[in-house]
Amino acid sequence: MSSLTSSISNLISSIFDVLRSIFATIVSALDSVLAVFTNLVRSIFDLMSGLVGFVLGNIVIIGVIVAAYVGYTAYKQKNQGGGISKKRA
Repeated sequence: MSSLTSSISNLISSIFDVLRSIFATIVSALDSVLAVFTNLVRSIFDLMSGLVGFVLGNIVIIGVIVAAYVGYTAYKQKNQGGGISKKRA
């Protein structure tokens, strides 16, 4: 009789161990997914920080390039009559 109760006790213990392992696996998977999203957001912020640092570090050069482009397009439109072709009747 004691072997029967011992067997039932072991069976119930094994079932609870399996359920506990499944729960631990699910929690671990959710933790991994959360870690992936956290690292993704952190990487995006690091990328944006680097981009802003690059732009601020080279703001004078970027400003000169933009000013040259605006001056070139204004010069081109002035010499070509506005750049819009007009139909003549």
